Amino acid sequence: MAEKLDRRTAYTRKVIRESLYQLLEKKHLSEITVKELCEKADINRTTFYRNYMDIYDLYEKLEEELTETAFADGNIMEDRYKLLKVIYENQTFYREFFDSRLESRYIKETIQKMYDEMKKLLMDRGTYDEKTFRILYLYNYYGAVGVIREWLDEGCRESPESLGKILYGIVEKQYQ
Repeated sequence: MAEKLDRRTAYTRKVIRESLYQLLEKKHLSEITVKELCEKADINRTTFYRNYMDIYDLYEKLEEELTETAFADGNIMEDRYKLLKVIYENQTFYREFFDSRLESRYIKETIQKMYDEMKKLLMDRGTYDEKTFRILYLYNYYGAVGVIREWLDEGCRESPESLGKILYGIVEKQYQ
């Protein structure tokens, strides 16, 4: 019986997720109501609230699912390419993510890991002082986010691999 319940829950969550994606094609997350989502998914509100606290909880859990796959192995060099692939495969979701300036625990943690690794590497070499490194890192971070937003806004015309090669190549040259 537990297996059947898990399968039913998985199906319900899939329907909710697909309905949210469809609604995000037409409006921003802040404009979507639980009632509207339930009508679209053909479920009742009780079913929705059994799985999520509100629309933002749903959105956060979806983002968690998407990024867990990208950051699963903890290899920062590979994770950044996987993240671009996840963004590419979920353009509607991430367009809303950037437009609404939503926070991502996974992206923040990965950025912090990258920051720590790069800082240790460059500070051990004596390449930069603390202040210069911080400014350089922020410059690259906000530049990369801007490039990714623009890529999304333009419909991701370049492949994630192509964009990643250019974007990360630029950043890496500054740290050599």
